[in-house]
Amino acid sequence: MIQAFLSLAANAPDAPALIEGDSGNVISRAALLSRADQLATELTASGIRAGDVVAVQLPNSTDFVASFLASTKLNFVFAPIDRDAPETEVAAVLGHFSIKGFVYRTDRNARACSIARRIVHERPRLPAGARMIKLTSGSTGMPKAIVCSEANLIADATNICSTMGITPNDLNLGAIPFSHSYGFANLVLPLVLQGTPIVVSNDYLPLSTIALCNVHRCTVVPLIPMVFEHLAALPKEDGELATVRTFISAGAPLTAPTSRRFRERFDADIHTFYGCSEVGGITYDRRGAAVERGTVGTPLDDVHLDLDRQTQRLSIRSGSVALGYLLDSSHYQPLDGVFTTDDLVDIVAGDEVVLTGRAGDLINTASKKVNPREVEQVILQIDGVREVKVFGAPAGARGEVVAAAVVADPDITREQIREFCRERLSSHKVPRIVKLIEQIPVDERGKVKRAALAELRSLRDR
Repeated sequence: MIQAFLSLAANAPDAPALIEGDSGNVISRAALLSRADQLATELTASGIRAGDVVAVQLPNSTDFVASFLASTKLNFVFAPIDRDAPETEVAAVLGHFSIKGFVYRTDRNARACSIARRIVHERPRLPAGARMIKLTSGSTGMPKAIVCSEANLIADATNICSTMGITPNDLNLGAIPFSHSYGFANLVLPLVLQGTPIVVSNDYLPLSTIALCNVHRCTVVPLIPMVFEHLAALPKEDGELATVRTFISAGAPLTAPTSRRFRERFDADIHTFYGCSEVGGITYDRRGAAVERGTVGTPLDDVHLDLDRQTQRLSIRSGSVALGYLLDSSHYQPLDGVFTTDDLVDIVAGDEVVLTGRAGDLINTASKKVNPREVEQVILQIDGVREVKVFGAPAGARGEVVAAAVVADPDITREQIREFCRERLSSHKVPRIVKLIEQIPVDERGKVKRAALAELRSLRDR
């Protein structure tokens, strides 16, 4: 990968690589490479050597990309950490995986980064060729470490750019976090491998999104559903997005109402992108408005899917499938080129993928299993319902009961929702608990905070 960017910088040193959204400052390919060389010198001087793991906790910035280029040049294993992770979580990750180097900012508003060398007594047990560790939320509280090779990363970015038609002549809006799998594959890697420049932002505000896109004439805008929902709610006088040809949504499920409202507001479709950290991209909605058809699109180029019709589980074969999991510094578990998701799916109309739920999310109510997604799809048919999340609430001997957190217009009542469900679902699938709320609690990626759902209180008692 470093050779690809070295060639890009040699062929067009003054071409823009990054445009800082807050200042408008343009970082050329040559300037980015110079900063990477500077960080490489500092990392080497701190005693970090080839094969060591270097964690990076930085906002979207020149230094984030330069840190990756420096790590690649020196054969380090790059491990991005969520830019908003608290110090206690960061310390736990650094210790759990025996990470030797740490690149960070002591102050969120500081422009320069600091480098710390940690004393570790053993290197983590990584396979040959490990280039990157993706840290994802784990069920036990400690993140899983997904180990990727350089070939895995290149395959993922190649599949994405080929399928989505992203070229060096495009300009990406870089608001989604570079540290997450979605942002890294859709923003950082296209820059490094083919020179697609990025407008750098750490701002999800809808008016800022419109302003940055229009000022810099962005052509590709990857966002999360929460931002599309906010954009769709803006009045016409707040502006259009005339230069954008492709809007991409990933990171959490996009709803059909949001898709429709966004098209009505901006006269453009949202293209759903479905993937996971273990594989990267899996499917993409080439046509647009897939969620309104109930699907997440078709397989990316060079991604091959196998569906087990009995379990409804999807297996993926691609060069982008990660090497395996690092469970802690001394335990590694290979994936062997195939990954089977926890998602329950169906394949319709030839090759369109429908997500029907997650194996771990099934609600066990009096020994009967309920798929939350089935109930959600029914409730979303009610006029005036904007969002819904169905989950299992503890119920003693029954195990769980079906609960629904619903964002809806003020005239929608809880009994109206239950009655609508009773007419269309078996009795054990009808929500016993309905909470009418102002918004679904989500993290910065737009993923639902499951622990917060049970604590929500209804806004009104109807």
